[in-house]
Amino acid sequence: MDAQRNLMIADAMRRAGYDALVCRLPQHLVMLTGYQPILGNSFCVMTLGADGQPQTRLAVPTDEREHAESAHAVAVTTYAEETMTRIDTTIPAVREPLRGLLDDAGLADGAVIGVEGGHAPMASYYTQMGTPGPLTSDLLSELLPAAQFRDATATLEALSAIKTEADLRWARHGEAVALAGFSAARNAIRVGAHEADVLGATYVALVRAGYAVPGVWHVTAHAHVMSGPRAAEAYKAFNLTAGRTLAHGDPVLVQMEVALNGYWVELTRTFFVGAASDEWQRAHTACIRAQDAALAVIRPEASGREVDAAARDVMQAAGYGDAFKHGLGHGFGFQAINHAAEPILHPASTSTLRAGNLHNMEPAVYLDGVGGDRLNDNVLVTADGAEHISSALPRDLDWLVVSA
Repeated sequence: MDAQRNLMIADAMRRAGYDALVCRLPQHLVMLTGYQPILGNSFCVMTLGADGQPQTRLAVPTDEREHAESAHAVAVTTYAEETMTRIDTTIPAVREPLRGLLDDAGLADGAVIGVEGGHAPMASYYTQMGTPGPLTSDLLSELLPAAQFRDATATLEALSAIKTEADLRWARHGEAVALAGFSAARNAIRVGAHEADVLGATYVALVRAGYAVPGVWHVTAHAHVMSGPRAAEAYKAFNLTAGRTLAHGDPVLVQMEVALNGYWVELTRTFFVGAASDEWQRAHTACIRAQDAALAVIRPEASGREVDAAARDVMQAAGYGDAFKHGLGHGFGFQAINHAAEPILHPASTSTLRAGNLHNMEPAVYLDGVGGDRLNDNVLVTADGAEHISSALPRDLDWLVVSA
C-alpha cells in the first residue's frame, strides 16, 4: 500500500466533499490503487473508512482478478463478458457485481459521487480498451438513483500531478529501461539501415529490460524513429516510423514512451549517422543550454511560463526561436503524453510548479526539409529545486554521433 498516496486521496476527497470516487480509466486506477488494468473494463469504488483512510472496492474482468489483488482492496468482485453459454458487453455484465460493491460501500441517499469527466487522453495497455461513456453514467445513475454525481476531473488531475516516493521508484526504473532502449537504437544506426531496423532493436531492448525489473508484470513500450528530413515533422501530434534508409549525416530522432505496471516515462534522443553538420552541432548545443537554463529556474512556486521562457530565450538567442515549435514540457507519470498535464511549461501556461511534480523538458529544432533535433529529458521538482532524473542518459554529441 502507498501510504503517501492514501493520505493525498483522503485529503482530496474531503476537500471536494466526495463520499466516493468511481473511476474506470486505467491511469486513474493505477494512481488510486497501484493496480494497472489491461482492458480498461475495471471499476474502482473509492470511499473513506471509519478511520478516514481510503477503502478500495473493485469490479474487474475475471481474467484480471490475480492482478487486481495487488490493490489490497477491501472487496474484489469479478464478472465475465463471455462464457460458453452467453456473449455480453461490459455494462450489462458488470451491473450486478458493481451493484454489490456500491451496496457494500454503504452509500447513503444523497451521497456525493465524483466521476471521471473524460476530457483527458487515455493511457492504453492493450490493442483495445473500454472507456467511460454515457452508458457508464446511465448505469451509475440506475444503481445510485439518489446520489449526486460530480465531475471529478479537477480532483483527479491534482492528485496525478504530485508523485509519491512509490511512484518515483517506478519512474526511476523506467529511466533505466529507456537507457537500454536508446543504447540498442544507437547500436542499430548505420548507413544503409532502415528506420524500422532501429525501431525493432529498440523494442526488443525495452521489453527485455522492462521485464527484467523485479516486480514488473506488464511492460508497455512505444518507440518512434524519424530520420533525415522526416525528423523535421516530429513536432506534430504523432510520430511515425517509416522504411526510410539512413544516410551519412542524417539526424535520427528516437522518441519512446515506456510504462512499467502502468507508470510511464517519456524521452527523446536524436542521433547522427557518422557525423553532425555544423548546423546540427549548433542546434544541439542550443538544446543542451536551453535545458540547463530551465533547470536553473525550476523550483516550487516557479511559473510554467517562466521555465519555458528560460529555455526559449536560449533558443531564440541561438537563432532557433521559430524552429522550436512547441512548449518546453508537460507533466507525465500516469500517462506518457498529455500536453494538458500539470505542470505545463509553455508560453501561455498558467501553471505553478509544486514539489512532487514530474515533467519533461524538450527543447527542439525543426528545420523544414532538413531534419529535426529534440532533446527530451525528465525532471522532478524537489522541495528546493529540481532533480534531472534522466541524467544517466547521455545528451552530448560524443555519444549521439554514431560511427557509420
